[in-house]
Amino acid sequence: MDVAVWNSIFVAVIYFLYFAVILTTIFVVILDNRSPVKTMAWILVLFFLPVAGWILYLFFGRSTRKERLISRKGYARLSKRPMAAYQEQPSVMVEHGKQRLMDFFSRVNNALPFSGNRVTVYTDAVSMLSDLLKDIYRARHHIHLEFYIFEDDAVGRLVRDALIDRARDGVKIRVLYDDVGCWKVPLDFYEQMLCEGIEVLSFLKVRFPRFTSKVNYRNHRKIVVIDGCVGFIGGMNLAERYVKGLGKGNWRDTHVRLEGKVVYELQTAFLTDWYAIDRTLLTSAEYFPPISVKGGVLGQIVTSDPVGEWRDIMQGLMMAICSARRYFYVQTPYFLPNEEVMTALQTAALAGVDVRLMLPKRGDTWLIHKGSLSYL
Repeated sequence: MDVAVWNSIFVAVIYFLYFAVILTTIFVVILDNRSPVKTMAWILVLFFLPVAGWILYLFFGRSTRKERLISRKGYARLSKRPMAAYQEQPSVMVEHGKQRLMDFFSRVNNALPFSGNRVTVYTDAVSMLSDLLKDIYRARHHIHLEFYIFEDDAVGRLVRDALIDRARDGVKIRVLYDDVGCWKVPLDFYEQMLCEGIEVLSFLKVRFPRFTSKVNYRNHRKIVVIDGCVGFIGGMNLAERYVKGLGKGNWRDTHVRLEGKVVYELQTAFLTDWYAIDRTLLTSAEYFPPISVKGGVLGQIVTSDPVGEWRDIMQGLMMAICSARRYFYVQTPYFLPNEEVMTALQTAALAGVDVRLMLPKRGDTWLIHKGSLSYL
């Protein structure tokens, strides 16, 4: 055969393999048990934009719902001590609607409700950072810190230097940051902590080809646990813009400080994420010290992830909306609800429930803000 014939055969084989990959991908999408809207959207993208569509699917489209980053046995070991503390406390009784929601999260999310907690709410970053630094300097045994963004700016360096000071005093410190959320932060920022004996890990480094499908699987948690008895959780990251804003006004976010046995659940969330990345299972009693009653607040920490069997928080939100009798208030920076949540809010309002939604006048992301407004 001459060169032209071989070239034609080669091109035909390439086309055959290429379309086989695209058709196989479409077949996988159809069998993935997604919503019909998502399934049709991916099929259309793959059909009309085969090259770009396949690349987008490789990075963002593959479902991780059936995967597990930690085994059931490993999680059972991590939650053994919080479970024992939960079983020792008197039974907690609340209103019927809230009891159903609490039971739902207990069954589906393994979220254990604890009574006797104290909660401090922050709506400005200065107050939160002030109390966080005070608690960091009070630490005696360990500090566990996990943030989506841990920036190399005035705020980030302030917290980093405080952690270094405590590490020099013998406090055990572990830091977990998100690889995508901190992609602009120079490695030297974290290496300074590593050189002082602080354990620092990034959550799911995006590396080709191993973690290309995890680009959109990010860890947005903001958790601090100090000595196993004080915790911080909320929407504030460690970045200067949470103090000064972005030039368009003050940055408005909410954070809370927790004291009481509910901190056990924050500790379990952190140690679960740590095990998923480092494969080190930390279950010692020193991370779950005895805690006395701190206040009168009932607390339940509900976590979310894209690899669980159920969409826990979304389903809980649906139950909360449907259980509302007097009012349902929502405050959120982004309002992009799926059809089920939108219908539930409309149905509650039509039934006489006082439904209110608060959005920022100016959002930090122009496109998402415009998308949010479109639902109003």
